[in-house]
Amino acid sequence: MRAELWDKLHFILGNSTDRMIRVSLWYDGLIQLDILKKALGHVTDKNPILHSAFRDHAMNPYWEIRSYSIDDMLTAYETNDPEQAKQQFFRQVIPVESNVQYRIAVINHDGKSLLCLMINHMCTDGRGVQTLLKQIAATYSKIHENLPVPEIKSGSRAYAKIYTGFGLRNRLAARFLLKNITRLKEKRTFAYTPEDQSDDLLMVTAKWTAGESAAIKEFAKIKHTANKTGATVNDVLLAFYTHALYQTCNFPKEKPLTITCMVDNRRYIKETEATGLTNHVGLMQVRMVRCGSTVGETLAEIVKVTTLEKKKRFFGLSGIPLIRLGYHLPFFLVKPGTSLWFLNPVIGFSNMGVIHEELFHLAGLNVVEGMFVGPQQYKPYLTVYIHMMCDALYFTTAVQGNEQDRQKIMQLFDNMKYHMQEFVNGQHH
Repeated sequence: MRAELWDKLHFILGNSTDRMIRVSLWYDGLIQLDILKKALGHVTDKNPILHSAFRDHAMNPYWEIRSYSIDDMLTAYETNDPEQAKQQFFRQVIPVESNVQYRIAVINHDGKSLLCLMINHMCTDGRGVQTLLKQIAATYSKIHENLPVPEIKSGSRAYAKIYTGFGLRNRLAARFLLKNITRLKEKRTFAYTPEDQSDDLLMVTAKWTAGESAAIKEFAKIKHTANKTGATVNDVLLAFYTHALYQTCNFPKEKPLTITCMVDNRRYIKETEATGLTNHVGLMQVRMVRCGSTVGETLAEIVKVTTLEKKKRFFGLSGIPLIRLGYHLPFFLVKPGTSLWFLNPVIGFSNMGVIHEELFHLAGLNVVEGMFVGPQQYKPYLTVYIHMMCDALYFTTAVQGNEQDRQKIMQLFDNMKYHMQEFVNGQHH
């Protein structure tokens, strides 16, 4: 099976991340393993990429579809310490040459199940992971009710699907957006401690529930206030992040800072097109000339930048043809070449928006808490993920670091929370 553009890129960037997307979902009861096994078998069979091994060929890498058993991807156990069990499971890294590219652990504790999923980012992105979880949930529920399993359509994984919504003229223009947007003018990095062999996986999460800090009401206020200022919710959250970065890392306020934002390019795909699990991500570089004296000023600057970016005819598509152009060369030349000119986001931001947990319910079992986080970043890289789920607002990241790094990230999240409360209370001017 053909290795697509983003498959290859995430493989090449393995020196800056571990490529593993991680998800944990707490259910309000126990998952029935016999039903889950059948559901996983159905979903995996319908998505060949999930049971394929990546072959790093010198000329043209590819995926080899492999046989598998459910035991290759599913483990289950009872424990008195589910958090430790989760951390232990998530410390794994699935080898690219493995016969399966995702793994699930069902961790049972006190009459409830914690479902942990880990998947190779080479196969899909955050939206794709949500699709996978929906497929598993829908299949599980049908089997539980003794009904026929749902049909799963797996279409093309090709990156070029993003051009299907354009007419011929725009399609040709979009394919010539060769500018390299990943090279930044400034060299700002997060305030980590120096890299050390003792560094380990840190999954850092700040969660604000409706009961703890009225996250839902605050989010509604953010939306209302954002509309009044002409900003989007994404702009406002990005302002909290940017302002907090300047504070936490002691960046000079008069100096520029660039945040790399992830953009979902599925908006361009023709509605009638069937797509398989894959990556359809673009990048938007938000360059702040300086930090505002207040979070309101920072927001105003961000709105200027994002408004200009979003007005571009091919917003989010720049640079993709440049990556594709390089892949016309033999892969043994592409690997070192890409590492030289393509820069993984040094400081990244990904707003996953509102995740509807009801889509992941398993028959009568409801999701009561959930966490989505992208690949573990190696120093000096940092990407923060934001999502709303189960009546809570989550800020998450995964890095390789130590306890001091954890405290620094928590300081960043605390500063973000402070600016959020400042904003909804009207004190941001």
